[in-house]
Amino acid sequence: MPEAFPFRPPSSRRDQLGRVMGAALGFSVAFLVAGRLAPVPSTLLCSIALAGAATLAGRVATPLRWWALLGVAAGCLLGTAKVMAGALQDTEAQPNLPSRALAVLLLAGAGSLAGHAFSTTRSLYDRQPKDLLRSASALTTGLFAVLVTLTFIHGGLDAARTFSSRLSTSLTILVASLSVPGWLIHLLVHSAHSEEHD
Repeated sequence: MPEAFPFRPPSSRRDQLGRVMGAALGFSVAFLVAGRLAPVPSTLLCSIALAGAATLAGRVATPLRWWALLGVAAGCLLGTAKVMAGALQDTEAQPNLPSRALAVLLLAGAGSLAGHAFSTTRSLYDRQPKDLLRSASALTTGLFAVLVTLTFIHGGLDAARTFSSRLSTSLTILVASLSVPGWLIHLLVHSAHSEEHD
Protein backbone atom coordinates (compact mmCIF):
# COMPACT_ATOMS: atom_id res chain seq x y z
CA MET A 1 0.00 0.00 0.00
CA PRO A 2 1.40 3.46 -0.89
CA GLU A 3 2.74 5.59 1.90
CA ALA A 4 0.07 7.77 3.48
CA PHE A 5 0.51 11.50 3.43
CA PRO A 6 0.33 14.38 4.19
CA PHE A 7 0.78 13.49 7.86
CA ARG A 8 3.94 11.42 7.63
CA PRO A 9 7.24 13.14 6.85
CA PRO A 10 8.03 13.04 3.15
CA SER A 11 10.45 10.28 2.21
CA SER A 12 12.43 12.35 -0.27
CA ARG A 13 13.01 15.80 -1.71
CA ARG A 14 10.98 14.67 -4.68
CA ASP A 15 7.95 14.20 -2.39
CA GLN A 16 8.54 17.64 -0.87
CA LEU A 17 8.78 19.20 -4.31
CA GLY A 18 5.60 17.34 -5.33
CA ARG A 19 3.75 18.80 -2.35
CA VAL A 20 4.84 22.38 -3.07
CA MET A 21 4.24 22.14 -6.82
CA GLY A 22 0.88 20.42 -6.37
CA ALA A 23 -0.38 22.98 -3.85
CA ALA A 24 0.89 25.94 -5.90
CA LEU A 25 -0.54 24.64 -9.17
CA GLY A 26 -3.93 23.69 -7.72
CA PHE A 27 -4.26 26.95 -5.80
CA SER A 28 -3.17 29.18 -8.69
CA VAL A 29 -5.57 27.69 -11.22
CA ALA A 30 -8.55 27.55 -8.83
CA PHE A 31 -7.95 31.03 -7.39
CA LEU A 32 -7.53 32.68 -10.79
CA VAL A 33 -10.64 31.04 -12.25
CA ALA A 34 -12.92 31.42 -9.20
CA GLY A 35 -11.70 34.98 -8.57
CA ARG A 36 -12.65 36.16 -12.07
CA LEU A 37 -16.21 34.85 -12.17
CA ALA A 38 -19.41 36.49 -10.97
CA PRO A 39 -20.51 35.51 -7.43
CA VAL A 40 -22.97 32.73 -8.36
CA PRO A 41 -20.78 30.98 -10.98
CA SER A 42 -17.79 31.31 -8.66
CA THR A 43 -19.79 29.75 -5.83
CA LEU A 44 -20.98 26.96 -8.12
CA LEU A 45 -17.40 26.20 -9.16
CA CYS A 46 -16.29 26.27 -5.51
CA SER A 47 -19.13 23.94 -4.50
CA ILE A 48 -18.33 21.41 -7.22
CA ALA A 49 -14.60 21.52 -6.47
CA LEU A 50 -15.03 21.08 -2.71
CA ALA A 51 -17.60 18.29 -3.00
CA GLY A 52 -15.42 16.53 -5.57
CA ALA A 53 -12.28 16.97 -3.46
CA ALA A 54 -13.98 15.46 -0.40
CA THR A 55 -15.15 12.49 -2.47
CA LEU A 56 -11.73 11.92 -4.07
CA ALA A 57 -9.70 12.47 -0.88
CA GLY A 58 -9.13 8.78 -0.17
CA ARG A 59 -8.34 7.81 -3.74
CA VAL A 60 -5.43 10.12 -4.57
CA ALA A 61 -2.13 8.26 -4.48
CA THR A 62 0.70 10.71 -5.21
CA PRO A 63 1.87 13.75 -3.20
CA LEU A 64 1.55 15.99 -6.28
CA ARG A 65 -2.10 15.06 -6.84
CA TRP A 66 -3.00 15.10 -3.14
CA TRP A 67 -1.58 18.59 -2.61
CA ALA A 68 -3.03 19.78 -5.92
CA LEU A 69 -6.42 18.73 -4.53
CA LEU A 70 -5.71 20.75 -1.38
CA GLY A 71 -4.62 23.70 -3.49
CA VAL A 72 -7.81 23.55 -5.53
CA ALA A 73 -9.92 23.51 -2.35
CA ALA A 74 -8.05 26.46 -0.85
CA GLY A 75 -7.94 28.36 -4.15
CA CYS A 76 -11.68 27.98 -4.75
CA LEU A 77 -12.48 29.10 -1.21
CA LEU A 78 -10.25 32.18 -1.38
CA GLY A 79 -11.21 33.02 -4.97
CA THR A 80 -14.92 32.85 -4.17
CA ALA A 81 -14.34 34.78 -0.92
CA LYS A 82 -12.54 37.47 -2.93
CA VAL A 83 -15.49 37.75 -5.32
CA MET A 84 -17.92 37.92 -2.41
CA ALA A 85 -15.71 40.50 -0.66
CA GLY A 86 -16.05 42.70 -3.73
CA ALA A 87 -19.82 42.18 -3.71
CA LEU A 88 -19.97 43.34 -0.07
CA GLN A 89 -19.28 46.85 -1.31
CA ASP A 90 -22.74 46.89 -2.85
CA THR A 91 -25.01 49.04 -0.67
CA GLU A 92 -28.21 47.88 -2.38
CA ALA A 93 -29.24 44.87 -0.32
CA GLN A 94 -32.49 43.76 -1.95
CA PRO A 95 -31.53 43.38 -5.65
CA ASN A 96 -28.82 40.82 -4.83
CA LEU A 97 -30.91 38.78 -2.39
CA PRO A 98 -31.70 35.92 -4.85
CA SER A 99 -28.06 35.51 -5.89
CA ARG A 100 -26.88 35.53 -2.26
CA ALA A 101 -29.50 32.94 -1.31
CA LEU A 102 -28.54 30.78 -4.31
CA ALA A 103 -24.86 31.01 -3.36
CA VAL A 104 -25.61 29.80 0.17
CA LEU A 105 -27.80 26.95 -1.17
CA LEU A 106 -25.04 25.82 -3.55
CA LEU A 107 -22.52 25.79 -0.72
CA ALA A 108 -24.95 23.93 1.55
CA GLY A 109 -25.36 21.30 -1.18
CA ALA A 110 -21.59 20.92 -1.48
CA GLY A 111 -21.29 20.71 2.30
CA SER A 112 -23.95 18.00 2.40
CA LEU A 113 -22.11 15.94 -0.23
CA ALA A 114 -18.84 16.39 1.66
CA GLY A 115 -20.53 15.38 4.92
CA HIS A 116 -21.85 12.25 3.24
CA ALA A 117 -18.33 11.51 1.97
CA PHE A 118 -17.04 11.84 5.55
CA SER A 119 -19.28 8.99 6.59
CA THR A 120 -19.21 6.66 3.60
CA THR A 121 -16.00 7.09 1.60
CA ARG A 122 -13.45 4.38 2.29
CA SER A 123 -9.90 5.51 1.86
CA LEU A 124 -7.59 3.43 -0.32
CA TYR A 125 -4.48 5.28 0.84
CA ASP A 126 -4.97 5.91 4.55
CA ARG A 127 -6.46 9.37 4.02
CA GLN A 128 -9.96 10.40 4.90
CA PRO A 129 -12.06 13.40 3.77
CA LYS A 130 -11.46 14.97 7.20
CA ASP A 131 -7.72 14.95 6.45
CA LEU A 132 -8.43 16.99 3.31
CA LEU A 133 -10.56 19.42 5.32
CA ARG A 134 -7.94 19.87 8.03
CA SER A 135 -5.09 20.36 5.56
CA ALA A 136 -7.10 22.64 3.25
CA SER A 137 -8.10 24.75 6.25
CA ALA A 138 -4.46 25.23 7.28
CA LEU A 139 -3.44 26.02 3.68
CA THR A 140 -6.32 28.50 3.31
CA THR A 141 -5.31 30.31 6.51
CA GLY A 142 -1.72 30.64 5.34
CA LEU A 143 -2.69 31.84 1.87
CA PHE A 144 -5.20 34.29 3.38
CA ALA A 145 -2.29 35.90 5.24
CA VAL A 146 -0.23 36.02 2.03
CA LEU A 147 -3.06 37.76 0.12
CA VAL A 148 -3.53 40.35 2.87
CA THR A 149 0.24 40.96 2.98
CA LEU A 150 0.36 41.45 -0.81
CA THR A 151 -2.55 43.89 -0.54
CA PHE A 152 -0.62 45.81 2.14
CA ILE A 153 2.45 46.00 -0.11
CA HIS A 154 0.38 47.14 -3.07
CA GLY A 155 -2.13 49.47 -1.39
CA GLY A 156 -1.00 50.24 2.15
CA LEU A 157 -2.42 49.52 5.58
CA ASP A 158 -5.95 50.88 5.06
CA ALA A 159 -6.43 48.88 1.86
CA ALA A 160 -5.10 45.74 3.58
CA ARG A 161 -7.37 46.27 6.61
CA THR A 162 -10.46 46.73 4.42
CA PHE A 163 -9.59 43.75 2.22
CA SER A 164 -8.83 41.56 5.26
CA SER A 165 -12.15 42.44 6.91
CA ARG A 166 -14.18 41.74 3.77
CA LEU A 167 -12.29 38.56 2.95
CA SER A 168 -12.67 37.31 6.52
CA THR A 169 -16.42 38.00 6.43
CA SER A 170 -16.76 36.20 3.11
CA LEU A 171 -14.79 33.19 4.34
CA THR A 172 -16.95 33.01 7.47
CA ILE A 173 -20.08 32.86 5.29
CA LEU A 174 -18.54 30.25 2.99
CA VAL A 175 -17.31 28.03 5.80
CA ALA A 176 -20.58 28.23 7.76
CA SER A 177 -22.63 27.47 4.64
CA LEU A 178 -20.46 24.43 3.93
CA SER A 179 -19.77 23.07 7.41
CA VAL A 180 -23.18 23.30 9.12
CA PRO A 181 -25.08 21.12 6.59
CA GLY A 182 -22.01 18.94 6.13
CA TRP A 183 -21.78 18.21 9.85
CA LEU A 184 -25.54 17.55 10.10
CA ILE A 185 -25.45 15.08 7.19
CA HIS A 186 -22.39 13.40 8.67
CA LEU A 187 -24.18 12.95 12.02
CA LEU A 188 -27.33 11.62 10.36
CA VAL A 189 -25.47 9.10 8.19
CA HIS A 190 -23.23 8.05 11.08
CA SER A 191 -26.22 7.48 13.39
CA ALA A 192 -28.04 5.53 10.66
CA HIS A 193 -25.01 3.24 10.24
CA SER A 194 -24.78 2.80 14.02
CA GLU A 195 -28.43 1.74 14.20
CA GLU A 196 -27.89 -0.80 11.39
CA HIS A 197 -25.04 -2.41 13.32
CA ASP A 198 -27.00 -2.59 16.60
